[in-house]
Amino acid sequence: MTQFLQACFDGLALGSQYALIVMGFVVIYRATGIINFAQGGALILGAYMTYNVSNTWGWNFYLAIVVSAVVVAIFSILLQRAMLQRIFRETIGVIGGLLLWAASVYNGASHAVGVVVGVVAGLVIWQLAARIEARVGARGPSELPLFGAIMVTIGVLFVVRQIVATIWGFGELNVEDPWELDTTMVGDVILQNAKIATIVLAALGLGLFFIIDRYTRIGIAMRATHFDHEAAIAQGISTKLVFATAFGLAGVVAALAGTSAASGANLITPQIDTIVFLAFPAMILGGFDSPGGAVAGGMLVGIFQNLVKTYVAQPPGWFPTDDLTWLGAGFERVAIFVVMILVLLVRPYGLFGTEEVRRV
Repeated sequence: MTQFLQACFDGLALGSQYALIVMGFVVIYRATGIINFAQGGALILGAYMTYNVSNTWGWNFYLAIVVSAVVVAIFSILLQRAMLQRIFRETIGVIGGLLLWAASVYNGASHAVGVVVGVVAGLVIWQLAARIEARVGARGPSELPLFGAIMVTIGVLFVVRQIVATIWGFGELNVEDPWELDTTMVGDVILQNAKIATIVLAALGLGLFFIIDRYTRIGIAMRATHFDHEAAIAQGISTKLVFATAFGLAGVVAALAGTSAASGANLITPQIDTIVFLAFPAMILGGFDSPGGAVAGGMLVGIFQNLVKTYVAQPPGWFPTDDLTWLGAGFERVAIFVVMILVLLVRPYGLFGTEEVRRV
């Protein structure tokens, strides 16, 4: 029983991370219909911003989490502006400025000098891009097509990963959070304080979203836009504000997920975003458009994955065999995708997703 309870607690902490990640995907998908792969980049940025503010600048760790959430929310809103409003010159200017800032720091310049170089270069590139756009720019709609927007999010993920690696390096870094390796004993079950904090952090982040979604005007507008964009616009709802809010909330939960993934005994590297792809089965199981499904799917997948990991390493006494090593290392990651496939064969829209009805 102790082994089972230990595996469930560890799985609950992992599921809390998954729930935060999936919530970011679901919020954006409900508002725009886009699967935003740049959530991985937002998670990386959140983890490294928390590290930089708390370790490099020496600020309070909890304040660092707030700063990280604000920075990543702004990043996500700017991404939304670039994708859905196709602000070509602003996008090119910001990307060029960031790249030159990173290149300056990488070649030995201070962060202050890098910022100046980045700002000046960004303004110059913005002006040049504006002139090019005025001459040869498309005269079509201001929004990117759906497939193009998704491709942009994939590109942003790799750009962010490279910029982060350029600024903070490719090596492993320790966030040095207040919980570190401290533990609490409940009977024979060992509860790592960092994992308890992850569960609390997830509860706060998810609770904030549900309060906004259910009890605020912007939350009502987000739900109305989800059901019918045209009807929402006809009722005077600003879809631009709804989209920006959705991306901002997704940025906040991504920053919390990044911070939790880097806390405790964990170390951060630019490859920390791989947890995003492991959270995909949770999103599909819960349903692309269901916030409640995001939480339930994340918890179910986290607990199931950790139970499989525990019992493959040490099968219970009643099991027919005591050797499951032939399944291979990391089988728990494969198992969650197997479950996802089986569920989709029965419920193609996930356990809590809304079935799409098409009229012919």
